[in-house]
Amino acid sequence: MKRIRLGALLAGALCMLMVVPAGAVTALDVAGVGVWATVSTAQEVLGRDGVNAAPPVQDEQSIGFVGLEKTVRANNQTIQGFQKTLASIQNTNLDAQFLQQEFQYQTQYNQYKAEYDAYNDFINALGEAQDSTVKAQIAMATELRALAESGMVMMQNMLDGLDEAQEEAEDQLEDTYATTKKQLDNTANQIVVGAQTAYIGIITTKEGIATLDRNLAALDRQIAVVEKQVEIGMAAPLTLDNLRQTRRTTAAQRETLTLMQETTENQLSLLCGNTAATTVKPTTLPTVTDAQLSDMDYEADLEEALDNSYSIWSAQEKAREASNQYEEGETSTVDAYEAAKLDLEYAEESAENTFRQLYLDVQDKKRLLDEAKAAYDTEKKNFDVDALQYERGMISQLDYLTAQDDLAAKQDAVNTAERDLFTAYNTYDWAKRGYMAGGAA
Repeated sequence: MKRIRLGALLAGALCMLMVVPAGAVTALDVAGVGVWATVSTAQEVLGRDGVNAAPPVQDEQSIGFVGLEKTVRANNQTIQGFQKTLASIQNTNLDAQFLQQEFQYQTQYNQYKAEYDAYNDFINALGEAQDSTVKAQIAMATELRALAESGMVMMQNMLDGLDEAQEEAEDQLEDTYATTKKQLDNTANQIVVGAQTAYIGIITTKEGIATLDRNLAALDRQIAVVEKQVEIGMAAPLTLDNLRQTRRTTAAQRETLTLMQETTENQLSLLCGNTAATTVKPTTLPTVTDAQLSDMDYEADLEEALDNSYSIWSAQEKAREASNQYEEGETSTVDAYEAAKLDLEYAEESAENTFRQLYLDVQDKKRLLDEAKAAYDTEKKNFDVDALQYERGMISQLDYLTAQDDLAAKQDAVNTAERDLFTAYNTYDWAKRGYMAGGAA
């Protein structure tokens, strides 16, 4: 007969506390949202209204994983700020700026021209006078006329160079837009990945709470049995005390997970562009299909990943800048340029190596899922036998409920393996799109 092992129950409860992906907190922090903001808000409410005050009830929104990225990109305030920044660059009116510049240069040219003409007329009016005072006036006027003429030449050169300057400015603006967009798109991707990580973390936490609920129910059954055993002297009171302490610990762990779930839901809501008055409730995670797995083509996908890689693009930009500075004589040695080229080579090698690991990780997660499903199928056969024996009165209700728990544990393992496979596949897909946490791809 199957018996509940208290150590296994406690170990399972402890493990569920560690299932939230480590990247969830980092990704949310990068997006500008502190993980414990909701807890702090609740504490402020308690401090203001009294220890028994409760936070206001929040509106709830259900959200699926498929629509999550679209929602975050459309409503996240930080991403909206990015769009305004890009629009500002794109809407820069260089024509108006250069027309204004042309007007200023022409105005200054006309001023120099008027001064030149005035000094020239003054010199001509004095003629060939021999008076020393007049000669001094002519000499000074001649110098001032020369300065005015120099100013005219300078302004004319500025006017003549405006077309070339505008063309260069337009090229620079286009380059600035492309560079800024690439950088902001990468940061936006980071925010979206943070939201997806939070979503997966919430699903994981919910499954952990369900596991702890089963463990608590099993402990309650075990405690009831041991209480009877203590009454008739078959078990020591210390055994019962240990069981009750284990239950208290498990219950406390459940409360911790519940708070973690609520907190992460609130953070995800903020990433989706909602106010603090609204929280979101994730539904389910998609399942990676066999068709998706069969469509994975390492060579083709690697080429796509390298073409889209932000880290490679960033290294290329630094190498290009270093090359330009070297060619323009802004650097005294080639060290900076050579270092930039080495960084680019490393970025390419690192991206390829990381992508290979991501590809292999998907394959490994699929293998583990197949093993978990096989273990579940075997346990299901055992459970069917136990169910039949229970119907015939051959095993106790406690043994039957224990068999149910064993089957549920195997189902948990399948759920975990499915979630791990989806996470690995989603990370692989992001790498193909050019982004991966840590910047490797």
